[in-house]
Amino acid sequence: MTKSRLCPATHSSDDLSTVYAPLPTPEEMAHWDKVCMDTYGPSGAILMENASREAYHVLSKNFGSLKGRSAVVFAGSGNNGGDAFALARQLWNHGVKVMILHTKDRDKYSGDSAYHMDLALRLDIPCLYLPDYHLDFLRKIDIVVDGLLGTGFQGPLRQEFQTWIKAINKLGKNSFVLSLDIPSGVNGTTGIPSPIAVNAHVTVTFEAAKLGLFLPPAKEFIGKLEIKKIGIPKIIRQQHPAKHVALTEDILHYLPKPHATMHKGEAGHVLILGGSPALTGAPMLSALGAIRSGAGLVTIGSPKQLVHEIKHDWPDIMGLPLGTGDDWDASCARELEDHLSRFDAVVLGPGLGRTPGALAFLTRYLDNPHPNTLLDADALYFLAQDKQVMAKVPKTSIVTPHPGEMARFFNVTSRDINADRAAYVRKFTQEFKVNILLKGAATIISDGEDPVYISPFATPNLALGGSGDVLSGIIAAIMARGVPTLMAAQIGVYWHGLCGRVLAREYPLRGNMPQEIAHTLPLAIKEWNDAHC
Repeated sequence: MTKSRLCPATHSSDDLSTVYAPLPTPEEMAHWDKVCMDTYGPSGAILMENASREAYHVLSKNFGSLKGRSAVVFAGSGNNGGDAFALARQLWNHGVKVMILHTKDRDKYSGDSAYHMDLALRLDIPCLYLPDYHLDFLRKIDIVVDGLLGTGFQGPLRQEFQTWIKAINKLGKNSFVLSLDIPSGVNGTTGIPSPIAVNAHVTVTFEAAKLGLFLPPAKEFIGKLEIKKIGIPKIIRQQHPAKHVALTEDILHYLPKPHATMHKGEAGHVLILGGSPALTGAPMLSALGAIRSGAGLVTIGSPKQLVHEIKHDWPDIMGLPLGTGDDWDASCARELEDHLSRFDAVVLGPGLGRTPGALAFLTRYLDNPHPNTLLDADALYFLAQDKQVMAKVPKTSIVTPHPGEMARFFNVTSRDINADRAAYVRKFTQEFKVNILLKGAATIISDGEDPVYISPFATPNLALGGSGDVLSGIIAAIMARGVPTLMAAQIGVYWHGLCGRVLAREYPLRGNMPQEIAHTLPLAIKEWNDAHC
């Protein structure tokens, strides 16, 4: 079997800096800042200056010509306010009519923020105390800069901040809103508004995107996200790596490349175990995902009486009849044991059903499972019901729940899961010691070790029944080519996300079918390959 050129199982800091983008929590980012200022430089004042210049360039790129425009800058009491004071000066120097509204008395600012406030005052930039200012006086403003609250904000917003954020959002109906580092009101760890947040057109975040910005709750507030370096030395990120990272397009370089003399056996043989009465489509979608991802051979194993219905008019897919009827039972697993060594990866669960026979099959299968097993769909239902069955899952395998399936493991709701996705992923791996892929916007992947991997995609075109079945086939096809489970999951998730992006061009208001996700796989990887290889 052809092996791919892979990242090692444990990645060095250099690997992380090229293949993954760090997603520091607010606490990790504050630590980077402190180490920078205490040990390596530059100073906090210089970091603010650098941030203001980057913010100015982002604004001019996204807004257009700034000369002669008007801007109101909301400056909070912390470092975010210091960035705002510095940006106000940049705008003023480039011909923008600027007014600063600050949340704290001038004489109560200190340190680097006070320094940049003083520079703004020396230029006679109007600086007014926000609590005393009647925001209804603001009429036509071209640009609103949100520097009220930074990534360190925690807890519910005080009433005055809710009032100010509502005013910014009202102005934003006719003005361009730029948020500095994070939209005020968004939690920098979870991405959840508290309970409201600024609706930015663009968010410029400094040095690295904070974890909360990559999580689903923040998506509706950040607008376009721009990540800009401000001078924190690379050695700090290497010595103090973030515990969460984002997948980048470079992950696709680790997808095994075909060679001119390869044969179907080298491309891997994937087995899909699933299908039951009225649930025959799911295993077929997984099979399509596998074959469109380049698997050399794909077989669907299902109860004997269902094989023809599942395969239907797809000669591309082989069938493996198991048992004698149309339902699963332990005898199906016994029959499978003689065939299992022929396959390079297994998907178990799509359309499996929730009958006692399906549970008997799963339990018997896990007595002697294939080491490269992906467990999805109905298999997860049984695993959540019986932790003794879950304990049989091999550590080299991966489970791929959506939030509703994940919720069953912890007796919570899918809303609870989505409110703190990364925390629940960590909890899962700590308890069950198995690889996990939590599906949904900003899919999360983990083996229980740091870092946790997060997808950059939140694509509505992938939010439909059958999408996860296709994803399971993609990952299995990559595993079947000799790629370790964790890396295969990362590649598969990114590739799947690219398909969503391609489909959004053809179906901007959704409406694509899950089959089309599978059929888009070769096109999506071709577009990426043409651009990068």
